[in-house]
Amino acid sequence: MLSNLAKASRFLLPAVFFGYAAAANADLVLKGDWAGLKPSLTGYLHGDVTREVEAVYKTGLPHRAPAIGLLGAMRYKLLGVGKPGMIVGKDEWFFTEEEFAPEANSADRIARSVAEVVRVRDRLAEHGTRLVLVPLPAKSDVYADQVADVYDGRPGRAQYSDFVRRLARSGIQVADTRPVLIAGKTRAEVFFKTDTHWTPHGADLVAEAVAASVGEDRDWEESAFGLAQAQTVSFWGDLVSFVTDEDYGALAGLEKERAALWQASAPDEGGLTDLFGAESEFPVVLVGSSYSANPTWSFAEFLKARLAVDVLNVAEEGVGPGTPMFSYLNGPEFADQKPKLVIWEFPTRYIAQDLLWAEAPTAGDNPALALKLSSNLTEAVQ
Repeated sequence: MLSNLAKASRFLLPAVFFGYAAAANADLVLKGDWAGLKPSLTGYLHGDVTREVEAVYKTGLPHRAPAIGLLGAMRYKLLGVGKPGMIVGKDEWFFTEEEFAPEANSADRIARSVAEVVRVRDRLAEHGTRLVLVPLPAKSDVYADQVADVYDGRPGRAQYSDFVRRLARSGIQVADTRPVLIAGKTRAEVFFKTDTHWTPHGADLVAEAVAASVGEDRDWEESAFGLAQAQTVSFWGDLVSFVTDEDYGALAGLEKERAALWQASAPDEGGLTDLFGAESEFPVVLVGSSYSANPTWSFAEFLKARLAVDVLNVAEEGVGPGTPMFSYLNGPEFADQKPKLVIWEFPTRYIAQDLLWAEAPTAGDNPALALKLSSNLTEAVQ
């Protein structure tokens, strides 16, 4: 029986392969992108047609996406590796390669970031607004033990320490988050295993660190916000996309992350706070990246409870911490109302990215601004 099956497979498998090839090409001709090809003699001579055909095969083949997802799942299952852009640590802890960029600890990059923070602090101070910077350490630093066999997490630790030290020397008020995250991970995970972001537990620890940094100097009327768990959600971590697509995550042996969503409510509201703060003023504004913008981590809600005040969240996803700050300073929210406090959540892994300060005001033809920036840079590198 088995011998007959083996003999049949010698003919069946090639027939299936060539049959699929014929069907796939027919699908491309009848429904795909072949109609867009415009072959010419010049195109043949210069290789343009070849490149166009190659592009069609790369993007137009039917079942291409499922095939890529399936191959990725099998590659991870067999070899334990993903696509370029992520690092696989122990026990299926995933890390983004951004945290291991060789220039991440560049003194010039850190100095530039400190100088820009000083400029923002000074601009806010002109309107009576205080700034608290909330630097977030790299996941590979907090969980260096999970990646020690692959990469050295010490550069990320040095980057964070250097950044915080220079901020303090420049007079920036800083909520030091690394110690609380290191200590807090013994009770529960502070970052998700397969996602770049912190867990609600990690976000709450940082909110407590912010409240400790602010201390009793709260020039707003406090309101005792209560915390209530709204629901629990499950999702695929953003680093799973470097292994396979969501349809094949389980086949790769991976599991969805789970997070408890929290919402804050004031005692006189009889329910959950209005997420958009209708007809209310906000003494505190939160600016930052997806760590603050994404409601799954509940950071803004924890801040409301820990600071006993309503918080306007103007953080944005996908653009790092720099762009949202300049959007806020140049937007209607800041123009219409000057808050008492601005909290700036700032993942330190973005220091290595060229686009971090793409939206920062340039000195241009303003000699005073150029001199100020130069002075800030000089102080930052010392």
